[in-house]
Amino acid sequence: MKKTILVTDSGLGGLSVFTDIAAGLAKASLWPKVAMIYFNAWPEQTRGYNHQPDMAAKARVFNNALEAMNAYEPDMILIACNTLSVIYPFTAFSRTTAIPVTGIVDHGIEMIAQALESEPESCVIIFGTPTTADAGSHALGLIKKGIAKHRIISQGCVDLAGKIERNPFGHEVEQRVRENVVQAVQQVQQGGKKFTKVFAALCCTHFGYCKDLFEKHLEQQITAGHLANNYKIYFEILNPNEKMAQNVLASEHEKPFKADIDMQIVSRVEWEASRINAYEQLLQSKSQQVVFALRQYELNPELFEV
Repeated sequence: MKKTILVTDSGLGGLSVFTDIAAGLAKASLWPKVAMIYFNAWPEQTRGYNHQPDMAAKARVFNNALEAMNAYEPDMILIACNTLSVIYPFTAFSRTTAIPVTGIVDHGIEMIAQALESEPESCVIIFGTPTTADAGSHALGLIKKGIAKHRIISQGCVDLAGKIERNPFGHEVEQRVRENVVQAVQQVQQGGKKFTKVFAALCCTHFGYCKDLFEKHLEQQITAGHLANNYKIYFEILNPNEKMAQNVLASEHEKPFKADIDMQIVSRVEWEASRINAYEQLLQSKSQQVVFALRQYELNPELFEV
């Protein structure tokens, strides 16, 4: 039996989830054959979803992308993008499809809630895109699970995902990370509550590529900085990308196969060689097959309507 798994994101960020799933299935799988498709839902060469004027416009464009995904006849669609996960409930596709669709926001909420419940004197900083921050989906989901509002800090990171998408090794990426960490820590201080631990949730699939930079600047601002002057405080990074991949790979049953994987990466917009080379460096230690598929990606300007 062949399983078709489609992973989508607006850019290259979700390739981290795609790669983790591919690497896991190559070791242990419930299915002998798997077709894996990475569908880049970025709509225009110079304009993404955060450039759309309102939620209705975002939902219209993403709905067109989802209809195009349907043509691949996937057994599941994984929205490996917090921004698109927030947009998804506003699409017509979400109300009519029979395909199981999972958004990474749900995985993030579950992961964060488990962390906060394990540390009663902790808080979380949710680092996301402006669309993710404005929607407040993580905060609402956490509050529904009984997490107090004062323990949830949201930091909308303007243009950080774009900087990582274009050049994950560029100096501007670290500058943006530092600025957002400083602003987020200031929000923690303004609350007036002394937390013993701060969880930093990287709620944009691109941000996981810069985990070391977040750790560096959180260390400076929290553990070694002014937040820790009067009492002991710790921090921990939470990466929902890992949670999403683990959910696909996890099973209570024996996994008897090392999957034979067919892989395809498709995009409506072009990725320049320098960008592909940068992501090859980020992914090559996990899956050479993904690296090869990225080099051979299918450019199709008619992939979906905008």
